[in-house]
Amino acid sequence: MIKMVSRSTVIKPDSRENKTTIQIDKNVKEALTTLGLKGESYNQVLTRLISELEAQKKIDLKSLAKQIEEKPTSGQINIGKNITISKYERVTISISDRIYPQSTYYDSPTITLEVSYNKPLKKDDSLYQIDLKIDKVIFDNEVYSLKEFFGVLQKDMVYCEEFVYYYLKSIIEVIKIEFKKSNYFFKKYYEYLELARWRTFLLNSRLSPEILSNDVESVLADLKNEKTNKQLIKDVENSYYCKIREFGTR
Repeated sequence: MIKMVSRSTVIKPDSRENKTTIQIDKNVKEALTTLGLKGESYNQVLTRLISELEAQKKIDLKSLAKQIEEKPTSGQINIGKNITISKYERVTISISDRIYPQSTYYDSPTITLEVSYNKPLKKDDSLYQIDLKIDKVIFDNEVYSLKEFFGVLQKDMVYCEEFVYYYLKSIIEVIKIEFKKSNYFFKKYYEYLELARWRTFLLNSRLSPEILSNDVESVLADLKNEKTNKQLIKDVENSYYCKIREFGTR
């Protein structure tokens, strides 16, 4: 009697595992056929194209990093057609002024602003912006944030005219430090708030038009607009700065 022994069966994985079906337009299919190498399946064509794209991205990023590293003295770096980025060192300085800038009262207490700005790398940089930020206020040996002292942040400084004055006075100080330009145009408080005067000063000084457009003109234009945020108006009225002025004029 012969005993039958069953042989173990090897189950092979379905050849369709890890595969899916996607719908593509006829023109896409034709493009893949054109791009494909001899003997390549559509899957192989797509895989190769994805790999080439990822490799290109890595090359572009490395190239950009190399440009920045090799040109530390250049403010502008071209990274493609009509695309330029600017790279500047940030500098922090302190600027002092009177707490009553409109008044002729010269014994006025002093306010000190700590400001930061972009240091120009080339004097003829046509894209240079000062991008000045007032970081803190020092008064009577105490340090205050902008919100604590003026009632608003810098982005809302047009709600406080005096804040705008201090900001523009700081712009003039930066121009004097970095470009050695004398300040013949701005002596009195209201003169700092005159756009025509700024245009004359900056154009005659042959400085970057971006300073006029972004650092000055946009601020003065907003200053003339109607103020609609009642809460910000109230915050400015109740600010420490206004209280100091109110107390000092009694």
